[in-house]
Amino acid sequence: MQETFDPFVSAHEAKQIGPLIQQIRSEHGVKSIGLGRAGLQQGPAWEMRRGMMSPRYTTHWRELLTVKAA
Repeated sequence: MQETFDPFVSAHEAKQIGPLIQQIRSEHGVKSIGLGRAGLQQGPAWEMRRGMMSPRYTTHWRELLTVKAA
């Protein structure tokens, strides 16, 4: 028999990640675990050099080219 398709159940809900995270937090403290960058106090100590970064003409409104007809 084939399982029913439920498009409204996320992968985290299907694997019951939420209750697992709550259990770990209750046993080891609130800041012991999180998803992704959640709970990190600070970013990395390094920063990417941006001197040679190309313009974002097609993805950023402020960098959109303006053409003036003469």
